[in-house]
Amino acid sequence: MTAPLSPKQVVLLVARREFVAQVRSRSFVIGLVITLVLFSGLLLLGAYIGVQSDSKTLGLTAQTASLQPVLEQSAKGQAIQLTVRGVDDEAGRQQVDAGDLDALLTGEAGGYELLGLDAVDSRLQALVTAAVQQQTLTAALTRAGIDPAQLAARSQLAVDTLEPADPEAGQKLGLAFVGIILLFFSLSGYGQLVATGVVEEKQSRVVELLLASIKPWQLLAGKIIGLGAVGLLQLVILSVISGAGATAAGLLTVPTAAVGMFVMVVVWYLLGFFLFAALYAAVGSTVSRQEELNSVVAPMIFLLLIPFVLTLNLLPNDPRNGLAAVLSFIPFFSQTVMPARYALGVASLGEVLVAAVLALIAIVVVVRLAGRVYQNSVLRTGARVSLREALSNRS
Repeated sequence: MTAPLSPKQVVLLVARREFVAQVRSRSFVIGLVITLVLFSGLLLLGAYIGVQSDSKTLGLTAQTASLQPVLEQSAKGQAIQLTVRGVDDEAGRQQVDAGDLDALLTGEAGGYELLGLDAVDSRLQALVTAAVQQQTLTAALTRAGIDPAQLAARSQLAVDTLEPADPEAGQKLGLAFVGIILLFFSLSGYGQLVATGVVEEKQSRVVELLLASIKPWQLLAGKIIGLGAVGLLQLVILSVISGAGATAAGLLTVPTAAVGMFVMVVVWYLLGFFLFAALYAAVGSTVSRQEELNSVVAPMIFLLLIPFVLTLNLLPNDPRNGLAAVLSFIPFFSQTVMPARYALGVASLGEVLVAAVLALIAIVVVVRLAGRVYQNSVLRTGARVSLREALSNRS
C-alpha cells in the first residue's frame, strides 16, 4: 500500500505540474520571444529618442552668423549636438517647413526671430536665448570700455562635490531602468497568470476534483510556487540575453554592477511575486468568470504601476529623493524602488536587508489573509464573493 503524500510533497507536486505545463506550452515560448522583441524595441526606441533630443540643426542667416561661435560653445557645455547651417532667409524657411532644420534664427540685434515649424524645442530655444543675451551683454560692455573676458574671469564659479563623481553613473542608471522594467513586466504578467489560472480551474470545475484530494492551501501554495518558478526562468533568460547583448554592443562595461543588479532583481522578484501572487490568487477566487476578473485585479495593477512610474520620474534627476527613500521600505513599493536605489548607489546593503525583512513580514500577513479568502471562495460559483464572506472564519 502506498503511503500518503506529505503536505510538502503535495505542494511540490502541484508546483511541478504548473511549471511543466507552462514551460512546455507554446504560449511560453511565444511570450518569451515577444517580450524580448518588445524589450529590445523599447531600449532601441529610448536610445533613438535620446539621440534625437540631444541633436539639433539650426539655420543662421548672414545677419545672425556672428552668433555661431557662442551657440556652439553653449551647446557643447549643455551636451547638445548642434549643427549650424548658413542659409538665406527664404531657403531657411523652406528647410524648416520640410523638416531639414529644427529652427531658423533670423533678424538682427534687437529684433532676432527664432522660427520653427509648429513649435521650437525648449532646449534649443533656451540655448539661442542665452547666446543672444551673451552677445548683447558683451557688446554693451565693450562700448562701455569694460573687457568682457576680464569680467568673465572674475565671475567664474567653481563647482565641486563632497564625494567624487561616479564615472559609471550613466550605466548604473541604465541598469536600474532595465531592472525595474523587467520586474514590472514579470510581476504584473505572472501575477495575472495566477489569477487567470485560478478562475479557469474554478470555471471548469477542475478545482472541485483537486480539492477532493488535497487541501486548499496546498493547491494555492503549489500554484504560486510553480508559476513563480516559470516567471523566474523567464526573468533569468531575459536578463542574460539583455546583459550579453549590451556587453557585445559595448553599452555595458561594468560587469560587477550588472551582476549586483541581477541579484537584486532576482531577490526582489521573489519577494514581490509571493506578495502579489497571493493577492492575485485570492481576488481571482472570488469570481467565477474570466469576464469578471479584470475588475477585481485592477487595484493590483495600480499597486505595481505607481512605484514604477514614480521611480522612472524621481530617481534619474534626484537619486537621493526623500519620497523614493521612504517608499523603498514600504511593501508593495519596495520591490520596484529599492533595487533602483541600490543600482544607483544610494541604498546600502543594510537598507536592502531591512526592506527585505519588512517585505517578508508583509508576505506572511498577506499569505494568511489570501489563504483564508481562497479557501472560502474557490468552491463557490455564481455571484462574486464579497470580501466579508471571503474573510469569514467558516471552514
